[in-house]
Amino acid sequence: MNRFMKKIIFLSLSALISIGCSNPAPTQSNTNSTNSATTTAATPKKDDLTVRSHNTETQKNSTNQSNSGSGGSPMQKSVDVSELTAEIEKAEKEYKAKPNDATAKEALAVAYFGRAFVLTKAAQYRAALGDFRKGLKLKPDDQEAKDMHDQIISIFKSIGREPPKEGEEPPPMPVEKSK
Repeated sequence: MNRFMKKIIFLSLSALISIGCSNPAPTQSNTNSTNSATTTAATPKKDDLTVRSHNTETQKNSTNQSNSGSGGSPMQKSVDVSELTAEIEKAEKEYKAKPNDATAKEALAVAYFGRAFVLTKAAQYRAALGDFRKGLKLKPDDQEAKDMHDQIISIFKSIGREPPKEGEEPPPMPVEKSK
């Protein structure tokens, strides 16, 4: 990613987080979303991420909750990350089976980073932060992922907001099925 793109992403993140973080964040409960996919996809390139579907609903059940009350940005978009989630699950299985295998460790880190960049592009910064953190534990020398992680943290701090604590990041927003 060139410097120009990084500046654009940084400015976009700053604007989106400042717009969407006007209300205090509620206490997060760890609810796991289930994304069932039987196919896996190649990890998207960080420069070539696309949003597949749009939605302004929160990732929590939609009963009487709005985006402004969820601590998320109203700019959040729901994206179909089911294939990326399936890729993470597959890589986790392989890594658990071979914890000393450098290739399995690298594949899991890359899978987390792939989903993190897609979530960042969809303004799901809290969920993206969780994936960046998990990936950086496995591959701390990935400078592009570290830079994006640090940018998200610095933006939260610059607007006086606390980023979610490690392990308390929400899962990606579910995709609303067309009716």
